Amino acid sequence: MNSAELRRKYPVFTYKDYSYRLGTDSLETSFRYTTGSDHSFTHKIVFENIEPVGQHPEQIEPFVFNLGLAEMPSYWKATASPTILVEAGTIRAGQEAFWHRLFMGGMGEYFYRNDIDFTPPDFLQISNGDNPKTPFELMAIATLDSIIVPVGGGKDSAVTLEILRQFMPIYSLVINPQPASLEVSALAGFTKPITVKRVIDPKLIELNEQGYLNGHVPFSASVAFMALLAAATDGSKYIAVSNERSSDEGNIEYLGHQINHQYSKSLEFETDFNNYIHCHLTSDIGYFSFLRPLYELQIAKLFASMKKYFDNFRSCNKGRETNSWCGRCPKCISIALTLLPWTDESTITNIFGKNPLKDPDNQQTIREMQGLEKTKPFECVTTFEEARVCLDFIENGMTEGVNEFLSRWGANPNMPDKFNEILRKQYEYA
Repeated sequence: MNSAELRRKYPVFTYKDYSYRLGTDSLETSFRYTTGSDHSFTHKIVFENIEPVGQHPEQIEPFVFNLGLAEMPSYWKATASPTILVEAGTIRAGQEAFWHRLFMGGMGEYFYRNDIDFTPPDFLQISNGDNPKTPFELMAIATLDSIIVPVGGGKDSAVTLEILRQFMPIYSLVINPQPASLEVSALAGFTKPITVKRVIDPKLIELNEQGYLNGHVPFSASVAFMALLAAATDGSKYIAVSNERSSDEGNIEYLGHQINHQYSKSLEFETDFNNYIHCHLTSDIGYFSFLRPLYELQIAKLFASMKKYFDNFRSCNKGRETNSWCGRCPKCISIALTLLPWTDESTITNIFGKNPLKDPDNQQTIREMQGLEKTKPFECVTTFEEARVCLDFIENGMTEGVNEFLSRWGANPNMPDKFNEILRKQYEYA
């Protein structure tokens, strides 16, 4: 079925309700979505190793409701319904605008790959149900001077953990734990991280197999709201993610819009999300990317001195289930590109089992990463300029471009000054 047929057949997608149960060291949440009378989905997210600190259960309810909003794209994408009806709670006009921007920016790759024209003004309407509930008010949260750091098992979150653990109390947070995320956390000194088990309703997978729409969703936005709920529960004052400056570059232009695979890692989303928290939920929790001032190449320089993580970190999506590197995907190539200026070929070979840059089958992808083809790979990779600079250094020994990159610093308006100073000093010493 194509998108036009599905939109006609399923004109309304509904966020029906949510539930939650707070234990002594756990939080169980559940969300229900429907597409008319045909399909109903139950999505579950369970937090473990999380200790409520001075919060009443009802104080976390607004954060649970909003997490349900963040998870909508994973189910809405099956039908791309023109109307999203929020019956589980009430969103104000300012909130509706935030969610509309997230769908339009965060689902860009999905629109592109499914040949969907998302540009008409009435393409998507987000509204409350016929009997709107009392909206949640801005509230005060009891917070401690601690940080929640989501850890995916890659080099970026390892750098954030390794630096910040020297200065402040940290709670490592891992989602659907894989060996790499647990091992990176343990190497940084966090042997009992907050773990989040995110369970997709199997009915959605069945619909995908039947020909309903599928595609990339802004998962980092879901991570942001999961971390926010964790912070509201355990009283952490900060959420420090590890998104870099490189994530602001898009992949391709489609219908007059820049499509960015990494939209929910971008500065635009980070700023929107931080403002959303402070306008509609609480001013007591801050969200920022600790590595935002730096490009991938600069972060790789920091990581190159953290050799204890070399055997355990993983960023390859294809090898995720087997805790391995495939050595052929854009992610593997990107990491090899940015690490090689600071290490040597034997180190790269030890990490990947080979040098991905010398594999003849990878040359087309390397061209795409330099901006020499129509589309930049839809992965979390370097900017075009970084790829060219790294290759010029690796192949020709040209240090000018690399050195110029090292002098760059992009201010992050969402990051408190003390964190800017911590990162700047660590970077200067690297």
